[in-house]
Amino acid sequence: MKVHFILAALVVMAVAGCGKKAEPTPPTTGAAAPDKGAAAGVPAAAAVTASAPEAPEPEGKVTLWHSYRDAERAGLDELVGHWNKNHDKLKIETLAVPADALIDKFQVAVPNGNGPDLIIFAHDKIGVWAKDGLIAPLGESVTPAKLKRFLPQTVKPLVFDKAIFGLPLAYKTLVLFYNKKLVREPPKTLNQLIEVAKGFTKPDSEAFGLAYEAANLYFHAPFLLGAGGGIFDDSGRIPKLDTPQAAKGLSIARDLYKTHKILPQGSVSGFVITSMFNDGKVPFVLQGPWFMGEIDKGVEFGVALLPELEAGVPLRPFLGSEALMLSKKTTNAPAALRIIDYLTSDEAAITRLQTGKQMVANIKPYELPKFGDDPFIKIFRAQAELAVPMPAAAEMAAIWNPYNTALQKVIYGDTTPEEALAEAQKRAAEDIVKMQK
Repeated sequence: MKVHFILAALVVMAVAGCGKKAEPTPPTTGAAAPDKGAAAGVPAAAAVTASAPEAPEPEGKVTLWHSYRDAERAGLDELVGHWNKNHDKLKIETLAVPADALIDKFQVAVPNGNGPDLIIFAHDKIGVWAKDGLIAPLGESVTPAKLKRFLPQTVKPLVFDKAIFGLPLAYKTLVLFYNKKLVREPPKTLNQLIEVAKGFTKPDSEAFGLAYEAANLYFHAPFLLGAGGGIFDDSGRIPKLDTPQAAKGLSIARDLYKTHKILPQGSVSGFVITSMFNDGKVPFVLQGPWFMGEIDKGVEFGVALLPELEAGVPLRPFLGSEALMLSKKTTNAPAALRIIDYLTSDEAAITRLQTGKQMVANIKPYELPKFGDDPFIKIFRAQAELAVPMPAAAEMAAIWNPYNTALQKVIYGDTTPEEALAEAQKRAAEDIVKMQK
């Protein structure tokens, strides 16, 4: 039987087993320190594979590229520092690159032999990167015991063409952040949010009621999916962008800007939104868990489920499974796989949850009372249940730019939703045909 079929079976077995409650394992010295076995170079999964002979520790250097900043970067750096301090023969070297630049840098560097051994990125790139020979399946290093560490919804998106192309670090989904100094209780419905937001909108003072990256499909997804729209047809490969449901979602976003006038004037970046929130210039933002590490310590904030479009109709954001992926061109796969195992261990997840403020993919940290009872974590877990995994098909690469252009033209221009989506559909379909040649 071929390896990829075995892997597919392992994924099914592990996901089925994830429903069983595991016994919590408290951290050793605080939340940041991996266990003694990890410090000594013993794989984190050794406890569940103790009957197998222990392989010698790989040697060399493993390079890892990522786009983390602020708290997320601090959590990763803490783990890398711990590893390098306790291992003489195998070192980790990291490079932080802004997310948009990281995609291009990785796609250019790997074919030229200048890329990293590992990359951290969301699962939606798996299809196109696997198709283009940039990342490699993890092969027999993935066992049912390892996969049982993780929440099932973070594992499934990492499977492409019956092979698993990464192990999950964290899941990311949008929630509603609000400034508690400005708003006591978060709104339950979008109409309630709009009414409250209008009271804070004062363009002359550069203050607005709601901020999010409106011209970015990732941040628009709650309105698209909440209105019943989607990206592909049932095959998961053919775009289906110009539907009445998608037009409704785009109309809602347009009205937030043009009719209700509660959004900042013109397209804004994530950095601007962070600054506005920290300065008290906006009470509500749509952001993900990474945002908690960007909020100033003096700002009292809360998180809530995204408001409902109407009673019983939730906004549904994308769910991203952020994973460690193996470069197809790595020259030291055993060492790279060892680092994947270390960084995705339960012990490392506690550090990434506490220091990095990540919603980690591992199950065990949430079984510890200090995390499982945390109100912020509860909101993100609940929102994840309403989220829709981002498509991982290679064809998704042809969707982002046409859809973002449609958002720009409708929200900030004079194009109708129907016209913009028809154009996006045509352009995406043409680009997919080119990809398939």
